[in-house]
Amino acid sequence: MVEMPDGHAPQPAPEPVSPVEEYKQLEPLINEPLKAGSSYFLVNQRWYMEWLQWVGAPSVQSPQMRPADPPLEGDDFPLLGSISASQESTSTTRRTRQRTGSWTKDRPGQIDNTALLEEGSASKIKRSLDEHNDYRIIPEGAWDLLFGWYGGGPPIKRRAITRPSGSVQVELYGINLKVYRSTDLQGSPYEHNESKSSTIGQLKATLCADLGLDESKVRIWDYFNEKLFALLESHLDDTLESQRINVEGNSILLQEQLPDGTWENLDDAQTTPDPYAATSSTGGYGLSSSSYYNTSADVATVGQPIQKGVVGLQNLGNTCFMNSSLQCLSNIPQLREFFLEGKYKENLNRNAHKTEGKLAESFANLLEVMWKPNTTKVAPRNFKWQVGQFAEQFSGYGQQDSMELIEYVLDGLKEDCNEIHGRKPYIELKEADGRPDEEVADEALHAYHARSKSKVDDLFVGLFKSVVRCPDPECGRTSVTFDPFLSAKLSLSSSAEQRQMALDMVVVREGDAEGANQFQQVTVKVNKEASVKELIEVAAEKVGAGLKAANCILVEVWNGKVYKWFEESTSVDTIRSEDKLLLSEVPDARPFFKSGEQRWGPPSALNSPDEDMDDPSSSSTSSFGVVLHHRKSSASHYVSYIGVPLLMTISKDATVQMLYKQVEQNLKRLYDLDVAVDWKIFRDNNKYSYINDDPQLDRESDQRLQPVNKESRLQFVIEWQDNDLPETLLQEPWSSKCSATADEVDLTHLLQMFVQEEKLSSEDAWYCNRCKEHKEALKKLEFHHCPPVLVLQLKRFQYTRWSRERLDNAVAFPLENLDLTPYCTASSRKTSKVTPVYDLAAVSKHIGSLSGGHYVAFSRSSIDGEWYHFDDSTVRGCTEEEVASDKVGAYVLFYIRRDHRPELFDSKVAD
Repeated sequence: MVEMPDGHAPQPAPEPVSPVEEYKQLEPLINEPLKAGSSYFLVNQRWYMEWLQWVGAPSVQSPQMRPADPPLEGDDFPLLGSISASQESTSTTRRTRQRTGSWTKDRPGQIDNTALLEEGSASKIKRSLDEHNDYRIIPEGAWDLLFGWYGGGPPIKRRAITRPSGSVQVELYGINLKVYRSTDLQGSPYEHNESKSSTIGQLKATLCADLGLDESKVRIWDYFNEKLFALLESHLDDTLESQRINVEGNSILLQEQLPDGTWENLDDAQTTPDPYAATSSTGGYGLSSSSYYNTSADVATVGQPIQKGVVGLQNLGNTCFMNSSLQCLSNIPQLREFFLEGKYKENLNRNAHKTEGKLAESFANLLEVMWKPNTTKVAPRNFKWQVGQFAEQFSGYGQQDSMELIEYVLDGLKEDCNEIHGRKPYIELKEADGRPDEEVADEALHAYHARSKSKVDDLFVGLFKSVVRCPDPECGRTSVTFDPFLSAKLSLSSSAEQRQMALDMVVVREGDAEGANQFQQVTVKVNKEASVKELIEVAAEKVGAGLKAANCILVEVWNGKVYKWFEESTSVDTIRSEDKLLLSEVPDARPFFKSGEQRWGPPSALNSPDEDMDDPSSSSTSSFGVVLHHRKSSASHYVSYIGVPLLMTISKDATVQMLYKQVEQNLKRLYDLDVAVDWKIFRDNNKYSYINDDPQLDRESDQRLQPVNKESRLQFVIEWQDNDLPETLLQEPWSSKCSATADEVDLTHLLQMFVQEEKLSSEDAWYCNRCKEHKEALKKLEFHHCPPVLVLQLKRFQYTRWSRERLDNAVAFPLENLDLTPYCTASSRKTSKVTPVYDLAAVSKHIGSLSGGHYVAFSRSSIDGEWYHFDDSTVRGCTEEEVASDKVGAYVLFYIRRDHRPELFDSKVAD
């Protein structure tokens, strides 16, 4: 029987099925569209990817592992990925490609979702997770099947909800609330998690039931920041989200009726009454503690700011990316003044797609609160709510990209303030065809302004000249166009460098390799299109000291255990820069290969060149591959693994006693053990199991080692007593990246690369209407019209189909006198009336790793010309040197053209 999670009745364990049948059963379930009200489950992406590889899903298989396409004659099993619901496995005859020995043909172990959860929690997931990189969402029916086949967990169940826009999404987090009672305001709050789609009435009923209160004798308040904010009794049918209860840790107050049936005046009970409460969405202020906030307002804290406008922004739950972006935009003087002075209202576009003018209003309201003379901090809860209504990617509490928000806000403000209302004209642009640049550029700008014309356009939109050439010399086709831009995205490396990737790995040598370190961390650079085999060859050459690639095995270590065996034909771009790679030298690598059995059907002589590996007793190799993990002795039911796994080979005639002796020799060699220590070996039956239920092996046993399910790899655990743990074993060899940091480059170098001609990749191929086919053309960009506010993004984040990483390249950028003239078209240099020289006004800065990073901002005040550092609610003054020295954190740079420079910046300009 299988015990199903979340109240499911126990069900008989499903009969084992083939990998093809597993995929066939799950594929239609996984491809179903989301349905509001239905339940969904999260599955660890690492486990899910291994399952996809096990069943041979086309999306993850290399050509050597995929069935033949197109099908060939003579096969008796189906082509995976082309299976229909009505198709029987015996109804087609197809043939797979021939495969070499595979490192990865393991059936996944139990589902392990522990990495998705907060420490110590069985259901609360981490806030830094990213879908498709950390987890997959699957429907309940798919989870039931996977759980029945594999077991494990814990189950992470969530519900799909309907967003205000009408779309459906799975609600991952809900809102964590702190609930106070009026009879115990000084006591610890009751913590409660609620769906943001729940109504106020549903929340009230649930809380009263949980706390044993009579619902009819309770009033519910929004108690934001532990201050009276809004009485919610008239909004019981409204959702929490519609009432802007969208802040992680938002406080709720349950006011209990007095015995005489009256209600206490809570103003008198307030411990810290707030005299500065916004009472309308237009930014008005009340000075009485009896004037509660309007729920559609951003919330200000009153005090004496360092300087007007230099205010903190409260983190509402992973909103540092938004706060960093807003601080930069707030300190672009002409943008700010346009909204603070109400000029945006003159062309407020109520017909703007999605936003209907509301984004501009909420942005103006937020700026008004931020720039009041005695505001010190603002909780931008209304602005966050509005943005979430229009752009669902910003509605939750996951960490987002500050550049994405900046571009979304500027695009939305352009449309909300667009002088062009109603249906926009379609204008087909013509290519230059030899015409002068100015004529073609004016034509492009006129066409753009016929659809989008606003103050935001005037400040931020520029023109690129784009020249695309067909690479075929016999064709000679060239396309010249002028394209509007809001920002310039600068690569931190050349096209050739971008095709390279640097990977760190720990190398463990076999035996007493002369002149070799037993544990050595190296960095290897290879082309992203290279195979794992090439990666191993380059690594072996770099290590030297007689290391042969043929004797090396590359694996990924995760949570102290071997997680993945890399197939030699796999592309290295499937490896992430943060993966912990272990390259082990062994006397003979063949025992570590899995059998040649085809996972799409029974083995046959026709398609299994290494079929003899199916039988561990085969004469093809006389050894088993052995994997040993390390763990500390613990009385706990759950265990954790440490150190670097040990890979070795052992004779197929070996006994348990012989295993102990060979392991002892390796441990003495690797950890310099000169005295007897207390360690034991256990059988490791499940690669994903972290439960202490493995059988111990008797040190003196003469029993022969036996593989599980005829596998050629044996898995064991070495358990150490605390007082016998080698110091080296406790060290984390992957704790510090040894990748060579790229040399510092200057921003001008990045601009030079930006305007250099480059060859387009096959993914970005250009259609040549003369050759009538797509070509990897040559493309060149130049600045033609340079806008008053120049936004430059340093492309620190790189994403591929398989991986993502943050680049730590140091970039030196000027605070003054950035001259774009060398990167402009020759025609604009001759005709422009304004020299494109810029001064820095703001920086959105990213700190830390890709998954666990944090955003802050540097901005220069137009009030006093000084620089300030903004870290959510915390603000402080800083020096120009501090701003300029932050070369690795700088992510988005805002420059103001000299003719738009605020007067108080002038005192900082050197003659």
